[in-house]
Amino acid sequence: MLPEAAVGTRLVEAIAAQDVAAIATCFAADAQFRALVPPGLRERTGAPDAASLIAGWFADSTELELVDSETTTVGDRLHIAYRFVGVEEGEPYIVEQHLFGTLGDGKITRADLLCSGFRPRGE
Repeated sequence: MLPEAAVGTRLVEAIAAQDVAAIATCFAADAQFRALVPPGLRERTGAPDAASLIAGWFADSTELELVDSETTTVGDRLHIAYRFVGVEEGEPYIVEQHLFGTLGDGKITRADLLCSGFRPRGE
């Protein structure tokens, strides 16, 4: 496994566990985080705020299952992709997110995330 992949694996596992503190450990203290999600752009600075935003997207899920993930590099950027299926308010959904980031000392220092939105799924 590439050293860069370790933070990707930790981040995806932390999201799957719905563990905001573990998500925060993946980001540098002064991390810059931007996310394009329905309904628009969200920006946060710092590990706690980035982690809270990410965890908040999944906080109301009564079921959350990781169905696919991948961590690779694109030139000098880390690419973390993951897909979850879950249930929120009794409604099953599927969601996929792609994060492109830069690393420093094994943590994400800057990240840009694109989200598919929580889409309805059939059984």
